[in-house]
Amino acid sequence: MPPIPPKQTLAFDVYGTLLDTSSVSTALAQNLSIDDDKAKALAGLWRQLQLTYTFRLNSMGLYEPFDAVTRKSFLQAAKDSGYTVSDDTIDKICNAYWELGAYPDAVEALKELQKRGHVDVLVFSNGTPKMIGSALDAGGISSFIPRGFLVESVQKYKPVPDVYKGLLKYVGKESNPESVYLVSGNPFDVTGARNVGLSAIWVNRAGAEWTDALTDFKPTKVVKGLTEIPGLDLFA
Repeated sequence: MPPIPPKQTLAFDVYGTLLDTSSVSTALAQNLSIDDDKAKALAGLWRQLQLTYTFRLNSMGLYEPFDAVTRKSFLQAAKDSGYTVSDDTIDKICNAYWELGAYPDAVEALKELQKRGHVDVLVFSNGTPKMIGSALDAGGISSFIPRGFLVESVQKYKPVPDVYKGLLKYVGKESNPESVYLVSGNPFDVTGARNVGLSAIWVNRAGAEWTDALTDFKPTKVVKGLTEIPGLDLFA
């Protein structure tokens, strides 16, 4: 009999990797009665502030759940952009993060990976359990990726090392971190994983150059979309 291939672990980031955070622009356009360009600009600022808030919390040694961070970052994004928004409308807009659209290639890639018995697939996210459960259900991908490790158990956000160490402990690979592949479209997440010894697949949908200059860490593999992942040589 041929040898059984070693089991690889793929830990998928959610926001910006499986789910498209820019899809909240639809809710922004509808609820604020603004055009698509303004909605996309506001969605981009919201996402930028959302991440900035998590980085600031990490720096201050504080933690708030991601749903609270998401709401507070929207409040600043709206105010900085000159919008006055009622509490009811804020609720409707923030609920969009619970129903984000999945990237078109997410289901196909996860289906293909599910067929491979030597691949362990899970989610790895800043989101709360309720946020992630709802969003993956809405995106139609929860059945293909039924378990995950969320930062809530560590009470810190990516890219703090403890978050990635928590993932390694969760999958039982603390002594073999290179066999765990982070899959992420976010460079800060990729460098955070590499810093702790994990391998990392950068989902470079825009086809851009790797320009993160903070550290010497670079992705282990680069793909233009999720459907390229099953064909990588790490599954050979």
